[in-house]
Amino acid sequence: MARIKGLKRWDGITIPEWYTLFATKAIISDLMMRMIFTLYHAPKHTDNAGHLAEGLFMEYRALNAAVGWAGNKIKDWYETKSETDKDMSQTRLSMAPWQYVFDGKEDEYGTYLWMIKPAMLSALSEIEKADISVVGHIWRLLAKDNSSFGAEGNLFSATADETVAHIRELLIEKESFFRKSLPDIPCCVVCGATRVSILRVVSYGDDEEKRKGLIFCPTHGSLFAAHLISFSSGGRLIISAKLSDTEQEQFNLHKGQLIHGRFSGRRMAAHRKICHEEGRREK
Repeated sequence: MARIKGLKRWDGITIPEWYTLFATKAIISDLMMRMIFTLYHAPKHTDNAGHLAEGLFMEYRALNAAVGWAGNKIKDWYETKSETDKDMSQTRLSMAPWQYVFDGKEDEYGTYLWMIKPAMLSALSEIEKADISVVGHIWRLLAKDNSSFGAEGNLFSATADETVAHIRELLIEKESFFRKSLPDIPCCVVCGATRVSILRVVSYGDDEEKRKGLIFCPTHGSLFAAHLISFSSGGRLIISAKLSDTEQEQFNLHKGQLIHGRFSGRRMAAHRKICHEEGRREK
């Protein structure tokens, strides 16, 4: 990657367009997606190419080449889109290929850093928040492994053996979390679905899994995990301002409908606050 002094940022791609790119393997390969998620889970979503390569067990030059290849693909996609979009004026940008993928800056030690773009960050955050499996948790544990910080490691990073032990503990905790959260008559607290094989347990927040969670069907569980729905102190459904009328109809959401079951008022209050705050930021 060419070293360019100062912060280099280009935000020509919107959040919905990043979803499109993530879904297009001819542009964003599986390798690039692993690279993007590794950077997403790095401290401040920022790291240098050497550390990223070490964490992904690949050569530094191969990683740089992969980013450059993806950057050229994104550039071609963006310019083709610009030519066919009547509301956009065609502008052929003169940038290095990597600038189409990441932002960059030079730190105080002269090391050049790659940074997740703001729109890409929002798209990745939405994807991870809606994930009610263990995938996001495992990514966070792997980000703390010493391989994520280059050959020299980091004083506070974990060894590979410690990381494996933490992942094993996580899986055991997840199984226990599901069992202890099941009520006598399991059903989705929003729609009332009772088929246990499709039900999921969702926590109130990141650090809430040592206590009971709430039972949802996959759709409403993902909405709750992403703070797109919550509940009032009286147990009535709250819908985030981020959801359009069309989406509310698609998800069969009705503002004010009563919850099926009980919940923790204190923990729901914290969840509800995030739901309101994120909804206001969308306006």
